[in-house]
Amino acid sequence: MGKEISLFNDYHTGENILSNHCGLILKLLYEESPKSFEEIISLLSSQDFVINPSFEQQVRKKKSIPDIVIEQKSFSIYFETKIYDWFKDDQIDNHLKGFHASRDYNILFLLSNFEEDDLLDKYLTQIEHAKLKYGIILCPISFEQLIGVLENVNSSENFQIVLGEFRGFLERNNYLPSWKYLLDVVNCSAKINEVHNYDVYMSPDTGGMYKHQRAKFFGGYKSKNVKYIHEIKAVVVVGKLYKDSFVKWNNIDAAETELIKEAKEKIKRLTHWNDEIKERNIQVFLLENKHEVNFRKISSGGLYGSKKYFKNIAREYNANNSDDLANKLKNKTWV
Repeated sequence: MGKEISLFNDYHTGENILSNHCGLILKLLYEESPKSFEEIISLLSSQDFVINPSFEQQVRKKKSIPDIVIEQKSFSIYFETKIYDWFKDDQIDNHLKGFHASRDYNILFLLSNFEEDDLLDKYLTQIEHAKLKYGIILCPISFEQLIGVLENVNSSENFQIVLGEFRGFLERNNYLPSWKYLLDVVNCSAKINEVHNYDVYMSPDTGGMYKHQRAKFFGGYKSKNVKYIHEIKAVVVVGKLYKDSFVKWNNIDAAETELIKEAKEKIKRLTHWNDEIKERNIQVFLLENKHEVNFRKISSGGLYGSKKYFKNIAREYNANNSDDLANKLKNKTWV
């Protein structure tokens, strides 16, 4: 038996909690403004979605022309929410079979932490199947798309406060691909030449100060300056004595065997790491697309800690790559 979406839910699994929170934010918006809810569904589904009643007069019907006509369209909207992009065709088909054909709008959203930009192409077969066989609109959307349209729709200050907390929940639980907008500035000191000349940053894979959040952009810091910004292709952990290596992040969707091979070659080429690999695992940041920026720290003292994250910096500057970001940050300063 289904449960009412509630602020005080008693779910314990991550996926059910996530689904409840997503449903709750939509429920709150609908209760506050059906018109804004209309706009959200229209934007997410690319349909002219209208649910508010229409008020018309002298509308010709089959056998009469009533003086006043008040009508409202019906709809069914399903969401299948998953933490990971793992939607099975038979599950999608079972959802499609559950709709009532008599509705004016039937929409099935597949909601997940999609990291691809071409969702319509990826799910083209399922989208066409849903439309042709069932007359249902199938829409794969990411949590990032959902929060994006919610942040831009007309809503009250109170709703925006709740929405900010919802975004925080998504970010804390890694349901947003925020790494795409993150610049990881790392105190490289003696290793700065490796970063600049060999497009690599390496460190022991021992956690603590060497642990990093996933990021798209990398800046090597020395003497109050980030001279270049790179894009991070991948982070590979090369096991002790080159054994049991694995890809920690794969930002460009390259073959993992090739990334591991490249990481091992970097260690062998920079010979002083050969002794290190005998004792412990090595974390290898494979870098590319270097662009000069000279992004300078102007506050007193050095870099606090081993790294500094500039969260959402690429989003703020509408930068899709290191060239864009470097041009926007060139000769700028930070504290």
